[in-house]
Amino acid sequence: MRWCSPALKIDVLAAAIRNQPRFLDGRTLVITGERAEESPSRARYATLEPHRTSTLARAVDHWRPVHDWTERLTWDAISQARIRPHPAYVMGWGRLSCRACIFGSPDQWATLRLVFPAAFRRVAAREAASGKTINRSLTVTQLAHRGTAFPAATLHPDELAQADDPVWRLSILTDRWTLPAGAFGDHAGPP
Repeated sequence: MRWCSPALKIDVLAAAIRNQPRFLDGRTLVITGERAEESPSRARYATLEPHRTSTLARAVDHWRPVHDWTERLTWDAISQARIRPHPAYVMGWGRLSCRACIFGSPDQWATLRLVFPAAFRRVAAREAASGKTINRSLTVTQLAHRGTAFPAATLHPDELAQADDPVWRLSILTDRWTLPAGAFGDHAGPP
């Protein structure tokens, strides 16, 4: 059952806005990066609309400035600004979600097993202990066997370390920008 986006992102932000008096004074703008091209449900989102937390007492707007952008336009803008792509894109993921996402493709599981073996073993051990699998019919080990790892060897050691660090430590801008392996690639993940 998919609960990650509502429970870990959408509802957390909504609770923060609803439960802090500072959001009752003035207007608040929530900016997110959903693109219509990503899924049929995201295509139905409005570019600008009242946020789900907006009330008569709390004015909150939700803006999706890249809603109408294509993936090509997005990567072109990132390239022109010389913004360092997230290591997940450099490793081959086509979108950012949990690295052990329940919707992960066989190639993503093969990459996780190769690059982050301890994380892979934890997920596989939890499957074995619970008798339940993340996928409807295959274990993560079976999925990884069916996949081919992304070209993670292209990662600079600093990027590889960053990919496993919850705190961002690299510079945002880079002088050696190249289109990452995950651009226009494996878009497995939540629909």
